[in-house]
Amino acid sequence: MLKRIVFYPVLFSIDPILMLLTGNLSSILLHQMFPSIILVLFCALSLFFVVNKKLKDIHRAGFITYMAIFWFFHYGIIYSFTKVLHITSFTSSLHWVLLPVWTAIPIFLSSRMVWKKVSSPQTITLFLNIIGIIITSYSVIRISADFLLRNIYSPNNLEAHQITMEISPSAEKPDIYYIIVDGYGRGDILKELYNFDNSNFLQDLQERGFYVATQSQSNYMQTFLSLSSTLNMTFLPEFPKWIPDRGLLMGMVKHSNVGEIFRQLGYKFVTISTGYTVSEIIDTDYHFVPTGTVKSNDLVGLLLNNSILVVMIESKWIDPPFTHNYQAENRIEYTFTTLGNEIPLIDGPKFIFIHLTIPHPPFILNQSEVIDPDAPYILFDGNTYTEQPSIYISGYINQLEYVNSNLIRTIDGILKLSSTPPVIIIQADHGPGAYLDINSVKNTCLRERFSILNAIYIPDGYNKVLHSDITSVNTFPIILNNIFGTSIELQDNKQLYSTWSKPYDLIDVSIQSKEECDVP
Repeated sequence: MLKRIVFYPVLFSIDPILMLLTGNLSSILLHQMFPSIILVLFCALSLFFVVNKKLKDIHRAGFITYMAIFWFFHYGIIYSFTKVLHITSFTSSLHWVLLPVWTAIPIFLSSRMVWKKVSSPQTITLFLNIIGIIITSYSVIRISADFLLRNIYSPNNLEAHQITMEISPSAEKPDIYYIIVDGYGRGDILKELYNFDNSNFLQDLQERGFYVATQSQSNYMQTFLSLSSTLNMTFLPEFPKWIPDRGLLMGMVKHSNVGEIFRQLGYKFVTISTGYTVSEIIDTDYHFVPTGTVKSNDLVGLLLNNSILVVMIESKWIDPPFTHNYQAENRIEYTFTTLGNEIPLIDGPKFIFIHLTIPHPPFILNQSEVIDPDAPYILFDGNTYTEQPSIYISGYINQLEYVNSNLIRTIDGILKLSSTPPVIIIQADHGPGAYLDINSVKNTCLRERFSILNAIYIPDGYNKVLHSDITSVNTFPIILNNIFGTSIELQDNKQLYSTWSKPYDLIDVSIQSKEECDVP
């Protein structure tokens, strides 16, 4: 059957989409693949039908369709590879050299002159059918497993007596604001490694009643791991070390113990769209979405950039639908404005989960304008963003100052409009990464990466429960135990390192994360 039925053109037409999604499961929303797959399937089947009708040779028609698909979808990859390796010296007009060669190869291989020498076209069909099945199956399994893990996870609900409130039922419950400022470093680290004095901002927080934990650290050094742990108030279980995908972590964030506890306490769950897969929680009582965000489709942008259309993209004839810097800035401005002006006015006790993807790179913001507004907005960090710490530090400080001024404005809005004094947690998921190597613990400044801003505003009388070296995992146990009378066990303070490609292969670096770094 695999020799007689020609179906590999269908598989190879959707494989570029599936493989791109498989390689970017942590950063691309799954639903973005469906319009593209439908369109590509239609085009591939139409081409196959037309060619077969003209040639009346199903095997050659399948091969020609396959060659056309390969020619279209993979030119951009070869082009990028050629540029990186400087294979040709015609850098400014590389397309004029590469494109004719790239086009001539499939035309030659599928020509009548070559095809008439093929003694067994069924063998070609068999081979390509099998390869197509293998490649497609791998991608489908990866994507399906990740999707299931995102959606089957449910919180390990704590026993009922642990969330029984010890305050009067008639007492007003404070709103709980959990604001993650991605990659925000601790004050002493910014002074030590970045030569930046952040004391004015920290003093502004303290004057408003915040407790600033001066020795606070995160427990993990990646957003997915850190948020999963913090929102479930425990260290992560031991997952197989070889798994590269983060679907289960997304499920742990979206269906967390913290969220479940506040729901049982009668709280409304409020979120703002982040555009980032791990923190894009939409199944809430209130979910705010800035206008214009639906126009972006990073999967299609990557697909176009890998295809023959890269020629038109570089000629500015096509604008790929990436999220651009100006759109990211609009989302961030919307988050600050909504958080400080609209959310405090929502009736009833609320648990507000906010993830700001700054001051984490890319560094697109300073106090006066968006930097390079039309460039694609891509979340890289450490040595994948730049291998020059001085460039990282300069951009980071500019973006940090933007964050500081807007946070103060937003906090003032929350405090002014809140009818009951709220709890406000401003916490980084990890520290900055000027000296981060995402693939090497040896080459990473662990003290920089694990030292975080952790500032907590808590109603009068509870400040004494906070301490200077609080770590992320104990944030909500301390809040819940002391304000609501729960009895959630506190975890030990420890820091765990892992590379990006192997997030569950964790190394305990608790001691090293407190040691000074030997940096230039």
